[in-house]
Amino acid sequence: MNLDNRIAALATMSAAQKKAEWRRLTGQPAPPAFGSGLLTRAIAHALQEKAAGSAGKTLQRRLKRHGDKATLGKAANASLEIKPGTWLSRTWHGEVHQVVVLETGFEYRGELHSSLTAIARTITGAAWSGSRFFGLASPRLGKLGLTRGG
Repeated sequence: MNLDNRIAALATMSAAQKKAEWRRLTGQPAPPAFGSGLLTRAIAHALQEKAAGSAGKTLQRRLKRHGDKATLGKAANASLEIKPGTWLSRTWHGEVHQVVVLETGFEYRGELHSSLTAIARTITGAAWSGSRFFGLASPRLGKLGLTRGG
């Protein structure tokens, strides 16, 4: 059976069959605690790696270095672009908190703040990411329709 057919066959396998295929391919006693879809992709990757070979250590190091630099660049330019005039609202402990996005910052209860994080800290008394607190970003979902500034 060729590689394409082996990968296509993964979709019809039961969970037990996928676990057995993982053990056969990797020699590991048990697959990682992945859901069925992710385990299917991991097996497909292992099949492709066996067929085409894996990236060498030198290439892996270079890719990691490049990825680290790209991540640092994104962190440095991580300001969210929200159009002035946008209203943000969050209910916290039964109280509604509204923020207006301005050209020069954010207005909350008549006071100007330089960041959403500062407002989130004022509301909660704890260190929160302002964009997460107001639902603009989620670690699982990523940014919700927002672009990164630079």
